Amino acid sequence: MRYSVMICAGLSSLAIALAATPAVASARMPASWTTPGNFAIPAGDLRSSISLYSRATGIQVVIAANDAAGRRSAAVRGRTTAQAALTTMLRGTGLVARMQGDLVVLQQETVSAGAYPVSTQATGGDEAEESSDIVVTGLRKSLESAIAARRDAIGLTDSIFAKDIAAFPDTNVAESIQRIPGVQITRDAGEGRQIAVRGLNADFTRVRLNGMEALATTGTTDQRGAVNRSRSFDFNIFASELFSRIDVVKARSPSLDEGGIAATVDLHTLRPFDNPGFHVVASGQAFWATRTDDVGPRAALVVSKTTDDGVWGALVSAAYSRRQVIEDGHQTLRWATGGWTLANVASTIDPALRGRLNTPASRIVQPDQLFYPRTPRYFIFDHDQKRLGLTGAFQFRPSDALHVNLDVLYARLKSSRLEYFLDAQSFSRTDAAGLPQTTIKNMVVDGNDIVAAEFGNVDNRMDNRRDLNDTKFHQIALTTTWKPTDRLTIDLLAGVEGSDYSVDTRTLQMLTNNRDFSYDYRPNDRVPVMTYGFSLTDPSAVALDVYRPRINVVDNDYRVGKLDLAWRENDAVTMKAGAAYTRYIFDTAEFGQDVTSVRGRAVADLLHATSPYTFGKALDRPTGTPSQWLYVDFDKALPLVDPNSTALTRNPQNDRRVKEEVLAGYGQLDLTGEIGGLALRADAGVRVARTRTTATGAVIVAGVAQPVTFERQYTDWLPSANMVLELSRKVQLRASANRNITRPTLTSLTPGGQVQVNTRTVSVGNPDLNPFRADSLDLALEFYPSRDGFFAIGPFYKKIGSFITNRTTEQTYAASGYPIAFLGDQKVAQPDSRFLFTQPVNGEGTSLKGLEVIAQQAFTFLPGIFRHLGASANYTYTSSKTDYQISPTQTVRDSLIGLSRHSANATLYYETPVYGGRVSANYRSRYLTAVPGANDNDIAGVNAATYVDASLFWNVTPRFTVTLEGVNLTNQAEDQFVDSSDRVSSYARSGRQLLAGVRWRM
Repeated sequence: MRYSVMICAGLSSLAIALAATPAVASARMPASWTTPGNFAIPAGDLRSSISLYSRATGIQVVIAANDAAGRRSAAVRGRTTAQAALTTMLRGTGLVARMQGDLVVLQQETVSAGAYPVSTQATGGDEAEESSDIVVTGLRKSLESAIAARRDAIGLTDSIFAKDIAAFPDTNVAESIQRIPGVQITRDAGEGRQIAVRGLNADFTRVRLNGMEALATTGTTDQRGAVNRSRSFDFNIFASELFSRIDVVKARSPSLDEGGIAATVDLHTLRPFDNPGFHVVASGQAFWATRTDDVGPRAALVVSKTTDDGVWGALVSAAYSRRQVIEDGHQTLRWATGGWTLANVASTIDPALRGRLNTPASRIVQPDQLFYPRTPRYFIFDHDQKRLGLTGAFQFRPSDALHVNLDVLYARLKSSRLEYFLDAQSFSRTDAAGLPQTTIKNMVVDGNDIVAAEFGNVDNRMDNRRDLNDTKFHQIALTTTWKPTDRLTIDLLAGVEGSDYSVDTRTLQMLTNNRDFSYDYRPNDRVPVMTYGFSLTDPSAVALDVYRPRINVVDNDYRVGKLDLAWRENDAVTMKAGAAYTRYIFDTAEFGQDVTSVRGRAVADLLHATSPYTFGKALDRPTGTPSQWLYVDFDKALPLVDPNSTALTRNPQNDRRVKEEVLAGYGQLDLTGEIGGLALRADAGVRVARTRTTATGAVIVAGVAQPVTFERQYTDWLPSANMVLELSRKVQLRASANRNITRPTLTSLTPGGQVQVNTRTVSVGNPDLNPFRADSLDLALEFYPSRDGFFAIGPFYKKIGSFITNRTTEQTYAASGYPIAFLGDQKVAQPDSRFLFTQPVNGEGTSLKGLEVIAQQAFTFLPGIFRHLGASANYTYTSSKTDYQISPTQTVRDSLIGLSRHSANATLYYETPVYGGRVSANYRSRYLTAVPGANDNDIAGVNAATYVDASLFWNVTPRFTVTLEGVNLTNQAEDQFVDSSDRVSSYARSGRQLLAGVRWRM
């Protein structure tokens, strides 16, 4: 990381300023330098902006070709002086204006003999306070760039910029995005994985990579969703060092692709003209999670070169990391009620409590019901991840009129996850060998919960599972910008992209039957004390029960082509039009087998000789919980248990394929002008998208899988308008209105399922689903006191037409569109027979409203060392409720799935040219994951959490930096619950994570 250059700071800078004063005074300043005028210069290529500026002012501005190459200027609009306009235009470029005779020369922000910095005090205007004689780097530079981007945008856009080449603010892409107002994340293996925006889950956010829609998926534990077969984007696949900028667009313009009613996230990889010249950046870090004994490497290398004439540029980058994270925790999966054999209940137990054990089940909790943990178990998850990212970017700029960019990206996330469970299996089994034979010796009840009890005849299981996850992602994108005239701009994009995910799962279950067992949640309602009637470390106490191999694959494939035209009629009016074609294919399959021939086999030769884990190292576990049990060594066990590699059977119910073709076009008008003397920027127009889907699945009829395919086509007209009114130089009012869609969830769209002719019931997907459609309104009042200060408050509102919900309806079989052949010989049912169809449908919609508050300021106005301080904070409130169908005749109203009512971020930083650091906190309030929860629990969800991260740096030399970072410093738990009474479902801690490293830049 390079030094920040501080001019006018220190004695040497003061001497230069004093020496320059007479020369500046005698320099021939242009006559129009301090004359106010009206400006309408959009943000864009610096060379084009300089040309527009010179035409507007008559001032000749010169700049070296290599200084101009790749730089973009900020927008200048409204009435101001030529001097202030140039200062604003250069914001964030690293350039300053200097007088040389009667010319204005733009140079790097260093002092050179014979050239004098242009004084910003001459204007007397508001921009005078925005001194451009300080070059900032690091986090402060990143925040300043984000402020400038938000200010210049017409639609509502928040951005994150890299602190430097291959130096994103956080070690994980999702964790950087969560700093943006209204964005929350879900985590896996101790790092961010998916995002939710303004209360809408990851399915409602569209992600683009270098201008192309992208979908990258991986897998996680069963409790967190297992295999990702949705439209949700898994950000943990990518190394953060690969990106230069991320934009989160919350209010779209017609030119932006439809598809994300929550937001569109634009990811931008590194390009050579982002930093003209020759650069080599290398970094290395050692990763250590406090729960493990292993240290993993993290490294990145970027080599970038642009030619001196600014015509060619090439960049290659590579990033690799390996991280091991171990989680300890407790799960119940859910709490259940009923199913006991009352004769097996001890006579010493209060008869009133005994009478409540089998209170009839109901969708609505009964006052007398007694709940018990359905699968009480301890667990250890050992995540070992290897992440590789490679990018190449090639840019050709023979003139200001033609820019060609080729971006290539390859990413791979390869991980091994070992899952070790110690559970009481009987409580989840309703057969004769399960709960009905379990005896209750005594129990303690608190409200509707059995919080402590002793049991007999319990089957205990040691569940050992290994998942080998592998995601490979690739993208090739070619973009061209051509300006055949000063007024016409043509943008072209063509690209291909693919994400291939597979997971090889091997499960070995060891069982011991009819043992004593007890649990007690009174000392700790998240991690109980559980005792077992056998030795947990004696291999002879258990035997192998089942071997279960599984393979799942998910492939996502894109082909994209775009054409965008822009005609600048004059400085006030630009007309835009464009067309886009996208072909997307989703394909998934599952293979598996249950091998019971191993039942009863001894396990001693399958285990680790020395226990590799001590349970509870990351937990505050109560006294009395076990620290060890038996763990399968898969490298030893699989060759012994499965020497011939068991042939796996295809599961037809997870054979799903969706082909989606979208042809879209738009027309848009961009306006710049004044209303009542106030500067106005606006865009308005309409986008039309025709979507054609071909959905394929397998329907099980009489035990036989029958493939079935449906086709569907629909068209959406999507108007939108955005406006920014500059109430003063520092205050602007932003307003946006738009209509958008999110296409149906993929698993709901496929037609697979079951047809039961004898019972006249059908349970299938629904290829006729309509997309989610939403109308949105956004307002924001924004105050920009300086280039490093920003304050805003903004309400937002969405009206969502419908949500997808499961519903049972009665109709004739023929009306469903499913093949008549599925009815067989039609002796039991005919095409006009009425069947009960259970399938996802477009249910009732809802409205969503909220408020965002943002405050960001560098404290450069403070005296002495305090001027290096800065802070950034935001808060989002979101509210929405909808009706959920819990039975054919019952509905309940509750919060939207995935919606956190409150979320907040805060960062305090201190940065000098030599050293600095920051501490960040992120808060997300409780949110729901299911309504209703299973087994008579009314809801399921995740409790509130606060994560604290920190980082430090020391620039040992201008080229060599030492860094130290800490993630999840408070060891925040992931706490999942069921029911409004907050019963524990899954509780896990993964410990703190530390990264120490170095960074070198040439």
